[in-house]
Amino acid sequence: MTPRTLLLAPPSISAHPEVLERIYEAHHREFTDIQMLDRLAVGLVNLPASNYDVVLLLTDADGTSRESHKLLGRDVMTKVAYALEPGGIFKSQDGLFGSVDSAERTEAILAGLVSQGKDGMVKPGNIESQSVPLRFGKKANPTTNGTNGAPNGTVPVALNGKGKEISAEPTKPAGVGFVDFSDDFEDPIITGEDMN
Repeated sequence: MTPRTLLLAPPSISAHPEVLERIYEAHHREFTDIQMLDRLAVGLVNLPASNYDVVLLLTDADGTSRESHKLLGRDVMTKVAYALEPGGIFKSQDGLFGSVDSAERTEAILAGLVSQGKDGMVKPGNIESQSVPLRFGKKANPTTNGTNGAPNGTVPVALNGKGKEISAEPTKPAGVGFVDFSDDFEDPIITGEDMN
């Protein structure tokens, strides 16, 4: 099957339709879309979710990547990652995208892509979540709190190989008093409204 491809063109390409036509001829027209990078950057276009196997960043009309790399901020990278199929690749026409010290590589990683060496950045495949049951050895019964059969309010702790139970309630530091502001001490609370 032919991979679905998105060509991201920098603004300077629009002034040179012959360059764009030459690039477009190298791809199957039925499975290839073109978007202008600057329009994507300012939010004038939206990319479909998980639609492309390859997103190819085209070089500027002068053969460099300066113009296109200026537009590759976090917002654009997030949109590209969103548009890639799991396992899809984001690469550049000049083969230099994703070099180790580039700001584009950092933004691609923050958008959820992973490095594929010189080939570009890849969207990781779907990872299914799995639940792992926790088993504690004994089944809880109604008189226990479910912590290895210990009575409610206690937690079994082994000290020096001997079992000892301690209270599950937090200990209060000695010499420190605590005030319970919710206790009305059996006295009515007088507010300013009662003073009339």
